[in-house]
Amino acid sequence: MPMPEGQVYRCQNLHCGCEIKVLKTSTGANSNPRCCCGAEMKKLYASPVLRSLNSNIESLVSFMINRN
Repeated sequence: MPMPEGQVYRCQNLHCGCEIKVLKTSTGANSNPRCCCGAEMKKLYASPVLRSLNSNIESLVSFMINRN
């Protein structure tokens, strides 16, 4: 799992709470990073962002529905 630039990871150990910010995109990572205390670090929660459909997407959806 690559870690993109700017992503923030937090230690899952409640007594530690260390955070890191990725400064350069990694390409070879295959798991979440580990903290200096040994606990796994996970990405911070980001709430979903709602967006409106524009006419191009509405046209595509209606095309996909009507083609069958």
